[in-house]
Amino acid sequence: MGKTREPEKMSDDEARNQTDKITGRVTKMIQDDLADDPYAQAHFSKLLKQAIEDARAMFDSPVKQYLMFAELENDVAQRKVADIPDRFVDETGKRNRHAQAYYGLFAHVLGDTLNDKPHLDKDTRVALAFDIDNIVKDAVAEFSITPSEIENSIHNKTLPLLFHEVGLENATAMVEEIIRITRTGLSKE
Repeated sequence: MGKTREPEKMSDDEARNQTDKITGRVTKMIQDDLADDPYAQAHFSKLLKQAIEDARAMFDSPVKQYLMFAELENDVAQRKVADIPDRFVDETGKRNRHAQAYYGLFAHVLGDTLNDKPHLDKDTRVALAFDIDNIVKDAVAEFSITPSEIENSIHNKTLPLLFHEVGLENATAMVEEIIRITRTGLSKE
């Protein structure tokens, strides 16, 4: 991220300038870096809009604006979403971004109806996210030459898994998102 001198020592103009730079970087990170995680993308887009509104309210405090946007930039870079458990970080500190994205799909696709499904508690969603991640990894490893076969394999194995948990309509929507995440992830690698 953009490292500058200590915020307390910045002039107002310098703080405004740095805030503008951070806002541009965060917007780009949300669009590009989070393209493989629709839930995180929506979450951080909402936070960015809120931060912009809050910044307008603190027009006379450019250093506070800078600090607020710097914290947001750090959270986006680390994909630190408040309601995503830390179980997607292994013992070495490496985050399983794809499993985290699959976990976020439950909230992204189901929205408020997720609360109506007590059988889909956090532990169940974490386990399903890792199951989906393994299905995707296996499909990519097995059919790496043929993208359509990767997608068919993912579809054929995840739809029955999700159908029992969220119903056909939601399972179909989730499978489409899983395939989109896979396409995005493969194009980045």
